[in-house]
Amino acid sequence: MGRRFIDFWVHVTPENSQEILSKLRELGFGAAVVEFDGSEEEFRETLRYAESMGLELYRKLVVRVSGRRPLLSALRSNRGRYEVISVVCEDLETALVAARDNRVDTVVIPPRPGYRFDKGVASLLRNRVEIPFNQILEDPEPSLKTYLEVFKILGRKAGIIVSSGASSPLMLRTPWQLLSLPMIMGYSHEEALKTVSDECWSIIATNLEKLSPDYVAPGVVRIGR
Repeated sequence: MGRRFIDFWVHVTPENSQEILSKLRELGFGAAVVEFDGSEEEFRETLRYAESMGLELYRKLVVRVSGRRPLLSALRSNRGRYEVISVVCEDLETALVAARDNRVDTVVIPPRPGYRFDKGVASLLRNRVEIPFNQILEDPEPSLKTYLEVFKILGRKAGIIVSSGASSPLMLRTPWQLLSLPMIMGYSHEEALKTVSDECWSIIATNLEKLSPDYVAPGVVRIGR
């Protein structure tokens, strides 16, 4: 069985879902993690469409807050509702909290002038770092500078995931285009492949286990209920 590629962050609405999901399949992805703006019924319809074309779909919550209390509140109120939770670290305090909270799957470090990239985050990091490719296309110079630091400081400490961060079909990229980023940052081809496959699937497998009604603790499930 070949390697299964997954785009770990696609912004989908009921209006653009079919076009985006069809394009993902065309580009060679077997799965996608979507930030979905719509009702539960609309998401179920989107799931059915994805299944009809053989595309696995998982739902992501993207938390965009500043500070410890708003972040913890958002994580507490959404516990168990999403397969993936990502936090956009608007400031250092948010990054330090998100880095060590096991409810967070990926942290996103935005390329902002004056953002103090702290090695304290690296020492606390329990989660993977996600790099949205579209950010580089929108703002190349600060983005490349920030993500070079991410790879240098966090890359060997935490798993790196590269996603498209796309919100339209034109913003989508092939798996090979996504993995080109870690390769130019010094990753081997095999290491780069993991940023769009193995690292992602590891999160999905762990979280699906946690969301199971038989889940008790890591590695422990009820049998024969």
